[in-house]
Amino acid sequence: MDQLIDAVVNEYRFIKLMGTGSMANIYQVQDMNTQIYYAAKVYTCPGSNIRSHNEAMILEKLSHPNIIAIKKNQQLKLKEDESGEIVTLDCLILEYMDKGDLFEFIAKTGFFEESLCRYYFKQLTQTVDFIHGKGFVHRNLKLESILLDRKFNLKLCNFACAQYSNKYKDGKLKTKVGTKNYQAPEVLYGAIYDGVKADVFSLGVILFIMYKGQPPFLKANQQDALYNLIIQENYKQFWEVHSQKIEFSFDFKELFLGMINPNPDKRFNLEDVKNSKWFGGYSKTIQDAFEEMMNKEKFILNQ
Repeated sequence: MDQLIDAVVNEYRFIKLMGTGSMANIYQVQDMNTQIYYAAKVYTCPGSNIRSHNEAMILEKLSHPNIIAIKKNQQLKLKEDESGEIVTLDCLILEYMDKGDLFEFIAKTGFFEESLCRYYFKQLTQTVDFIHGKGFVHRNLKLESILLDRKFNLKLCNFACAQYSNKYKDGKLKTKVGTKNYQAPEVLYGAIYDGVKADVFSLGVILFIMYKGQPPFLKANQQDALYNLIIQENYKQFWEVHSQKIEFSFDFKELFLGMINPNPDKRFNLEDVKNSKWFGGYSKTIQDAFEEMMNKEKFILNQ
């Protein structure tokens, strides 16, 4: 059993493990003084003190209604069961999101109808645009990094890989980070890259999954048959493969292909995305989106 479950550390009672990752585990915790629930991100990776400090510093600079809020950056001191040795774990206390992440939600309920997809994509794009405007890049945009609050608003999280976009003089980044399914080809190959353009690529993958309910390809390299069609500009065959159960409009195709272009110099920037015809189309209102997501949640509960 996880030794943190039911433990009270630094006034927080650890209730349950909500998720695990390569860098950290996520727990639901309760403040024993206020009874308010939070999420505790407990780092488990090498160099966790640097990563937790970096994520805390960035989150403190990014106050936005669609970005997870940080309450505290702290360390947990625990005793090992047998040796009695004190183990120190780096931990962030974050606001708790009732509805989980978008990956799990779509996996259980399926793809979003177009106007709902556009509603959430606009919310996400505007949030990423805000991050870039503050001089940062996320570098790990994926469905698992998108949480839903009790009103089904998006909350972007998982800033452990985030970095200043101008860290180096040439404006390029070098560290290979992120999740392979969402990585731009230049990141996947280990080349130096523009973090802003890499974020746009990841947004394109997210858009496709929200629209269809499955990824457009597994990796953005020549070994992936579907992405190789993109490299070869064989778009007709690419869309034929994906159009067996759903139709894609010309405007959607134009936007998606612009966002996942293998050449970052030709790839859309966020202004191109926001000025695209598909982006400017009809989207759900806040109330309509809430009601549709409630209906989707009822489907999950009734299964």
